[in-house]
Amino acid sequence: MAIHIAPTLLALVTVGVFFPSTVTSSVLQKLAAVDTCLTTAGVPTYASGSADFTQAIKPFNLRLPFTPVALAVPSTVAHVQAAVSCAASLGITVSAKSGGHSYASHGIGGENGHLIVDMLYFNNITVDKSSSTAMVGTGARLGNVATALYNQGGQAISHGTCPGVGVGGLALHGGYGFSSHTHGLTLDGILEATVVLANSTVVTASATQNPDLFWALRGAGASFGIVTNFKFQTFTAPSPNIVFTYMFSFGSQQQAVSAISAIQTYTRSTMPTELNMRFTINPYSTTLSGVYYGSQAAFTAAIQPLLSTMPAPLYNTVQSMGWLDTLTAYSNGALATTLNYDYHETFFAKSLMPSELSDAAITAFVAYWFNTAKSNTRDWYVMMDLHGGAGSAISKVAADATSYAHRDAIFKFQFYDRVDSGTYPSNGFPFLNGWVGSITSAMPNTTFGMYINYADSSLTADQAHTAYWLDHYPKLTTIKMAYDPKKVFSNPQAILST
Repeated sequence: MAIHIAPTLLALVTVGVFFPSTVTSSVLQKLAAVDTCLTTAGVPTYASGSADFTQAIKPFNLRLPFTPVALAVPSTVAHVQAAVSCAASLGITVSAKSGGHSYASHGIGGENGHLIVDMLYFNNITVDKSSSTAMVGTGARLGNVATALYNQGGQAISHGTCPGVGVGGLALHGGYGFSSHTHGLTLDGILEATVVLANSTVVTASATQNPDLFWALRGAGASFGIVTNFKFQTFTAPSPNIVFTYMFSFGSQQQAVSAISAIQTYTRSTMPTELNMRFTINPYSTTLSGVYYGSQAAFTAAIQPLLSTMPAPLYNTVQSMGWLDTLTAYSNGALATTLNYDYHETFFAKSLMPSELSDAAITAFVAYWFNTAKSNTRDWYVMMDLHGGAGSAISKVAADATSYAHRDAIFKFQFYDRVDSGTYPSNGFPFLNGWVGSITSAMPNTTFGMYINYADSSLTADQAHTAYWLDHYPKLTTIKMAYDPKKVFSNPQAILST
């Protein structure tokens, strides 16, 4: 399908939406040249202004819509190569989209004017049971991946909870869910990746082939190329599993402070590898929930040291489930997802990944919760994933084994504030910024990590580089210079070449 530059697109160009400088005839020629180049190369596209184009660029976070200069929908590696070659030759930035769930809309560029390479047709999922490995296309969605792996020999990989998320963006930057404390991050299961580079060549990245690229992909992958396929190490899907939720009410700030302090102590030293858990706060409830991979008796023994430090729960449920039912229990919909998955929200989000919280930070966090958050009538929540500690498979991986920089983080906080309809209010941003600030201000000499899969659109590039990649960032810039010196692959928070 050929791209047509619709009148609405030309209008956007004319007023400088795509390019900050005054638009010239050469810019318009470049836009036409993309159309010509992709068409000549036989790259399938969605025509600008078409229903397919409009749907494909609709962001998960409706607060952050952007318009690309063109949208390619390749079905072969050769198509991807040709699309990258066209963009590079014309000086146009490329962004790959797998599921399209970037909180900052990085899958559609994070800004106007990119060439988007939508990988939705790269959705193959093939298991080799004899080697406990699987080949997975970068556009495959997690619910479909989980179901296919299980149906092809009872296999699984560690991944997140939302079935519509694409495996590409998730795996290249982390990938955390209710099996990560036991089996590690999604990126820890990557054995190799097939990558189209900025010069449009195709390489394999693994521990033995292009190992510097392999290191960079596992934590910062969007900045280095377009992965077309992954080879994952799989594990046998456990069953039955203990799926649980405990609901609490805290009568005072001090009681809540004591509970969070106890959770931190438990996570650091006592929580067994088989246990995966998060503490969630929202306007209506406070819960401790998760999955234990083992028997009911073993779970009871594992959780009791923590429960003994908490108030008696208002409510609890503890159930034994099979693998797919376990995944469904924490998903936001059915595992099976359609090719053109259509799910969107309007929100602002932040994250924080501390190696520990001081007593002052916990006290400040709880004070903000009780004194400010409880008066917010929007649909907000905070999730504290029990990410690290002595029993965590994530923490057992060496700190510099991958570009993921948060192996020592005890918690993975997600702060999320959304509206159920309409636009997000312009005065809403201080709410979450203030909550995160309550923690960071209480620990002024600490460099806090943040999780790029919860991309924070309010961060500057420099802030994002420090928070997402910590002391790994300088090495990433060196690798970026080697593989993509002209920044063909980029977004407002991507790795820069030196």
